[in-house]
Amino acid sequence: MHQTLSIVVPTYNEIDNIIPFLERVKSALSSFDWELIFVDDNSSDGTASAAYKLSLQDPRIRVILRLADRGLARSSIQGMLSAKGHLLCIMDGDGQHDPEVVPQLVQRLQNGPLDVVSAARRLDEGVNPAALSALRRKISECGNALSSLVIGRRMTDPLTGFFVIRRDAFLEIAPHLGDPGFKLLLDILHSKKSLRHAEVPFDFGVRMNGESKLDACVLWRFSTFLMSKMTGGILPASLISFLCVGASGVLVHLSILFCALTLGLPFTAAQVAAALVAASSNFLLNNFLTFRDKRLRGRAQFQGYLKFLLISSVGILANVSAAAITYERIVHIVLLATLAGIAIDTIWKFVVVKHLVWK
Repeated sequence: MHQTLSIVVPTYNEIDNIIPFLERVKSALSSFDWELIFVDDNSSDGTASAAYKLSLQDPRIRVILRLADRGLARSSIQGMLSAKGHLLCIMDGDGQHDPEVVPQLVQRLQNGPLDVVSAARRLDEGVNPAALSALRRKISECGNALSSLVIGRRMTDPLTGFFVIRRDAFLEIAPHLGDPGFKLLLDILHSKKSLRHAEVPFDFGVRMNGESKLDACVLWRFSTFLMSKMTGGILPASLISFLCVGASGVLVHLSILFCALTLGLPFTAAQVAAALVAASSNFLLNNFLTFRDKRLRGRAQFQGYLKFLLISSVGILANVSAAAITYERIVHIVLLATLAGIAIDTIWKFVVVKHLVWK
């Protein structure tokens, strides 16, 4: 049976890359019946508009513009759900994933028979440092080792973002993909471990234009994603991140509290000050890390901060009340009283702010 190929390319600020990428796709896949779907997360540089103009010239090109619920994996999933092809290919359009590798992935998939074939980056010493620095290579090696443990199968590069999967296999597993599915291939293989999978090695290319999206936030999200998978998905990555931020808030809270007590403030006043400072710290970190895909900026950030404090005020009141009651009537130990108050505050905030602040 003739099988069509859908290439799904998530984009964010890649306006200078899409035309060179399209030319490479046309050259590499001239013998294929293909469609190309750009899924853009509302880029500020006009990527979606440029891709739309290309779609007017070639009906094989489509554009999906996402205004909310953004993120690499979510964009990829939406593009795959919208695709017409029997085979679905996920790849980047910045030049680091070579379209010339796609025919190799398809051939390996069809000769298997297999459900998914991924392009595994060569991470040996001979890799081009302009494409993959020594630090990034080491990070990838460590991440791959941990990921292989999580999914329970030995792989060269489970963190690659370049793979081809059969449409029917993807549709079967799509409802089970996680929160939010940071590394999509890893999430797919973890969600259904019986999938028939193979790897094809390839040389990771040099980005054509623009800057890499890899930063400390990406590493943080990957860490919480792995921890979520280690719990079998019982604890979503967003909850783990929220709890980690909350733990940092405990340190901030205790630091402010003991400083205030040292300065002679009454316990209740010191508790209020510590709770307010910790709440502010938690908002900023959650906005930057936990809810990165829905990050508030500018005026929206200030409004979100005020809303966060308003919502938190109920938790802060419970925090102060629980801590004061524990301290004065149950156990006259500052640490235990404080932790009792923080527990009430954290539970309240997690239940409410996810739905009212970062919608």
